[in-house]
Amino acid sequence: MVKKVSFIEAGYCKQFEKFVNPVSGKWRQIRFTSSVAIIEHAKEGVILFDTGYSPRFHEVTKYFPEKIYSYITPISIRPEETALEQLKVRGIQESDVRHVILSHFHADHVAGVSDFKTAKYVYSQQEYSYFQNLPRFTQVKHAFLKALLPQDFEERTKRMPEFTVAVPELGPPWRGADLFNDGSVILIPLQGHSIGHFGLFVRSENEECHFLLGDAAWLSTSFKENIMPSRLAQFIFYNRHDYQKTLESIHQVYLDQKENSKFKIIPCHCHQTLLENNVGVIK
Repeated sequence: MVKKVSFIEAGYCKQFEKFVNPVSGKWRQIRFTSSVAIIEHAKEGVILFDTGYSPRFHEVTKYFPEKIYSYITPISIRPEETALEQLKVRGIQESDVRHVILSHFHADHVAGVSDFKTAKYVYSQQEYSYFQNLPRFTQVKHAFLKALLPQDFEERTKRMPEFTVAVPELGPPWRGADLFNDGSVILIPLQGHSIGHFGLFVRSENEECHFLLGDAAWLSTSFKENIMPSRLAQFIFYNRHDYQKTLESIHQVYLDQKENSKFKIIPCHCHQTLLENNVGVIK
C-alpha cells in the first residue's frame, strides 16, 4: 500500500489568469507550477506522477522549430529545482524511483524523465504512437518534444492494465486501471486535453485519498466552478468537447465529496492548491 503522498514544484511558467479562467480571472500573470507527485509505496518503492521541467528543456529548444515552444511558454527552472535534485534533498536517490507515470507527453510533464535511468515508464501507448507519427513541426505545435525522452524509453515501458476497475470514491461511472493490483494506485482516463491523457487516484494506508488531475483542470477554480479555459487556451486541446465533459465529471465529483476532508483533488498547475498541500521549493 501507499505510505505517503507528497508534492514538489519542478519549475514553472507564468501566464495570464484570464487565459485559463475567462469568467473571474484578471489580466495579471500568475504562476503555473509544474508539479510532481511523490508516491511512496510499501512494496513498489518510489513512484513519480509526472516529472516537471528540467534545464534540458532549454537545450532542446535552442533551434527552430522547437524554439517556438520556448517563446510561447517561457519557463523558469534551476538545476537544483529539478525533481531529481529535490528528491535527493529528501533522502530519495535516483535508483529508489522505480516507476515514472506520465499523465501525457506535453513537455512540462516529461522534461525531467531522462533523469531517472532505471525506472519503468507508465504512459498511454496510444498517445505515444500518435505523437511519434506526426511531422516534427506538428509535434512542437502539440507541445511534444521528442528529444526530451531517453533513447531507451520504449525498452523500459511498463504495460498499462485495462481501465476496468471500479473506483467507488468517484462514483459508478468511473473506471480505472489498477497499476499494482492492490487498489492503491489507479490510473483514471481523463479525456480531452491530449489523446491519451489520464490522472491518478491514490489510496494511502491512512485512508487518505488523492485524485491527481494532471491537466484535466489547470486551477482548482476550474473544477470547483466548472469553468472552461478561454477559447485561445483550448487551441492546444486534442478534443475540447471531451475536455468539457471530463471537467464536468470532475466538478460533479467535487460537489459529491467536498465535505470529505480526507479526499483531495489536485490539479497539476494550481500554485495555491500545492501551497496548501505543502509543496516544496516554492518561493
